[in-house]
Amino acid sequence: MNYDSQNTKSIVITTAGITRQFIVACITHVVCDGCLCDIYIEGNEKITCVRLLKYFENELGTYGFMRISHNVIVNAKYIKQINNKNKEILLTTNTKLKVSRRKWVLFKKNFMALP
Repeated sequence: MNYDSQNTKSIVITTAGITRQFIVACITHVVCDGCLCDIYIEGNEKITCVRLLKYFENELGTYGFMRISHNVIVNAKYIKQINNKNKEILLTTNTKLKVSRRKWVLFKKNFMALP
């Protein structure tokens, strides 16, 4: 996948009355807990907002983001390593994320299909 399209796309996020704009290429992953989503930016910055994960999946799915579990989507650009035995991925930020049992086969298929 050509990740250059991530550099031209931005997403607007409002949290605590403050609206910020982020370039999609800077987002490493998004973790959701109920209706609160934590958006992780390069440099381990975390932004919390009130949105469903489905919103981010729809907005970012065409830019190389993949859902790896019920509550996590990840930017494939930042995947450094896949651990087949433990069904985990390691990001370039040294964050380990667990891929769910049900998403594992689809994740591997989609990840291997990326050019």
